[in-house]
Amino acid sequence: MNLSAFQSFQRYRPEIRFADIDAVGIVNNAVYPTYFEQCRIHLFEGFVGREWNWNDAGMVVARHEIDYMRPIAMNDEVEIVTWIDSIGSKSMVAAYEVYVKRRGEWKLASKAQTVMVSYDHVNRCSTTWPESWIEILKKLGLGKPE
Repeated sequence: MNLSAFQSFQRYRPEIRFADIDAVGIVNNAVYPTYFEQCRIHLFEGFVGREWNWNDAGMVVARHEIDYMRPIAMNDEVEIVTWIDSIGSKSMVAAYEVYVKRRGEWKLASKAQTVMVSYDHVNRCSTTWPESWIEILKKLGLGKPE
């Protein structure tokens, strides 16, 4: 994988914390959704900015799907790439690939997807995505950058 095909806000390097490691000495599977949450924040700040009002233009996670291929250990160098795979009027799918550096080469460690639903936290109901987000995402291009 050519990681340079991704823009900086699509690339995230998580800090592997001691608390992330299980008794086997690898990152516990339950920690991956937290890494993906950080990726989404990093991604959205890249095109929405830091002044985003989560209450008015929020989202909720409807589904996570993760495939694990290689374990990640405490001192591994990890990079996660994120993109928006598809967008509807009220939902969108974020996709991720997690890479771990082994012997100087990036190897795919896991793949995942998150279905997110646009949510108005003030009125407690789903809502449509802001039109400005849809425009920006379409300009960036949906699907995995090549």
